Amino acid sequence: MGDRSRMAYVDRDKVHKPVPSQSLMSAPYRAATWSQPWRDIASPELSAALAGIGTRRTLADGELLYARGDPGSELYGVHSGCIRLAAQTQDGNEALLGLYPPGTWFGEMSLFDELPRPTSAYAVGATGLLIVAAAKLRLLLDGNPLWYRDFARVLCNKLRLSLAHIESTYLPVSVRVVLRLLDLAQAYGRPEAGGIVIGLRLPQEDLARMLGLTRQSINKELRALQERSWLGIRRGQISLLDAAALRRHVREAGGSDLLPP
Repeated sequence: MGDRSRMAYVDRDKVHKPVPSQSLMSAPYRAATWSQPWRDIASPELSAALAGIGTRRTLADGELLYARGDPGSELYGVHSGCIRLAAQTQDGNEALLGLYPPGTWFGEMSLFDELPRPTSAYAVGATGLLIVAAAKLRLLLDGNPLWYRDFARVLCNKLRLSLAHIESTYLPVSVRVVLRLLDLAQAYGRPEAGGIVIGLRLPQEDLARMLGLTRQSINKELRALQERSWLGIRRGQISLLDAAALRRHVREAGGSDLLPP
């Protein structure tokens, strides 16, 4: 994270190709269900205000939004599609640090500390964004100072999640996998017959990059969970079939404090 230069794996030939920006002030924008941490932390009024001053942009699948080391001059909201945050590890592999589905706002860290972007962001599939320039955000927050508290709570929540992730690295691999699936289900899950479906396109390679594991290790753990009828996988989508059993598995390994509410 200390290296603020552009990451070597970024495709230099992929340049920003924004569509003409369209002001949303004249066309009401109906926000999707707000994902963690916005859904439970930021006020609906702040979310509506951000949508009201944003402009639209569309990214193609795999297109780079910003690279690590770029200046942070905008806040982003995912309108459709998905954004992946990634960084390169010392051994040259990619670490997947976040997947942001519709309803998620991100990029606030570099706006507040005025330091370069610590990660790179790419589109997963055709992705629609709402973009709020730093100057507009400052005017909005200076006019409504209490909304700074919302951003402070969002940043504190991200810090707590980061600390919990570090602590989880001392637990068995199976427990780490279950914890991440429970976290994803809490943020992006939707109830369906027989379980909770994680509403993200989540290849095993991505889950492995989230946890710093190999795809082979992830495949082994997922198959073990399927054999116990705790998990279902169909067409690349993961379903939690027995969330109570998964949580019990974590508690028995000493990871109670890391369980999502």
